[in-house]
Amino acid sequence: MNLQNAVVEGLVAVLVIGWIMYRQTQWQVLDPTRLWRGPIILGLVGFLQMKSVLAGGSPSVTAVALLALSAALGLGFGLVMGLLSQVRTGAEGLEARTGWIGSALWIVLLAVRIGVDVVARMSGAEAVTSIGAILLVVALNRAGRALVLARRAEQARMVAAH
Repeated sequence: MNLQNAVVEGLVAVLVIGWIMYRQTQWQVLDPTRLWRGPIILGLVGFLQMKSVLAGGSPSVTAVALLALSAALGLGFGLVMGLLSQVRTGAEGLEARTGWIGSALWIVLLAVRIGVDVVARMSGAEAVTSIGAILLVVALNRAGRALVLARRAEQARMVAAH
């Protein structure tokens, strides 16, 4: 990977995360379809990108371990973000926002991800540093949050029905 590609991929990652951070500070209608759309799209794009990165051969044990660590952290941070989210009844139904604490978790996840990239580069596990790997981590993060919020929305609807 050359420096120009690294800068472009880093900029794309920062823009995607910045957009997500902004959006999660705003109240959003808790629509189950919309909740899963982002993780599915990001996951598919990330998977296709990783497939092309790995087309030249199988990843090393180090790369697999770092990818698994990144995946676990992305999912774990997403679950926590879902738990930290505020849920309320708005004009259009249930609404949710993660708020600034969730945004701070994005910064922590980004810092950890940069650390993983440094280790990956030092150990020759370049596949871990690809935009596909980053998109998969973001997709897992959003899926973890969506899982918790979907459960919380279901519970709120059950309480409202009684």
